[in-house]
Amino acid sequence: MLALNNVPASLEILENIKADKNLVGAQIFTRHLGKSIADPEFEPILLKAAELHLPLWLHPVFDNRKPDNNLVFSLEYELSQAMLQLVQNDIFKKAPNLKILVHHAGAMVPFFSGRINHILDPEHAEMFKNFYVDTAILGNTPALQLTIDYFGINHVLFGTDAPFAVMPSGADEIVSNAIENLDISDLYDKKIFETNYYHMLERQ
Repeated sequence: MLALNNVPASLEILENIKADKNLVGAQIFTRHLGKSIADPEFEPILLKAAELHLPLWLHPVFDNRKPDNNLVFSLEYELSQAMLQLVQNDIFKKAPNLKILVHHAGAMVPFFSGRINHILDPEHAEMFKNFYVDTAILGNTPALQLTIDYFGINHVLFGTDAPFAVMPSGADEIVSNAIENLDISDLYDKKIFETNYYHMLERQ
């Protein structure tokens, strides 16, 4: 977990992760100190992660300026907004190797791809597909199929949001069953459960 209130320390942490064979990446958040993760203040962190070929796990946090934050919808909105802001700030132009894994199957993005494609220019609309996403939406096979159709099978990784929602150890069975019920080949199942993870972690 990176110290977003201390950019130089975050850069040092990334260097330490790179040197440690037991660590694979770092967690960042959609906003910090009232600023979006896409704010220029945090850009050195993203560029350093890309330079070191270290993936970043993007997790949402509540926007404390809003009086109606809730677990049902607010975190998905925060993820979607952060993705949009990163795309609009051209982070994938500045750092083509950047690997960001977005929680909750890419949140609202797959469901609003039509709006994205009609409102943004084609280049920026396509940049959304640079993100990696997990399967942590507590089941829902049709939604997972839409996620795969949008981001592509190579950018979807198994994730459960453990231990949230199903105590004490999380929703592994619910999520696994939703994946198994997808109309995809065993090879694609293996990509989601295993292969894509190792590909995302490849360090060049």
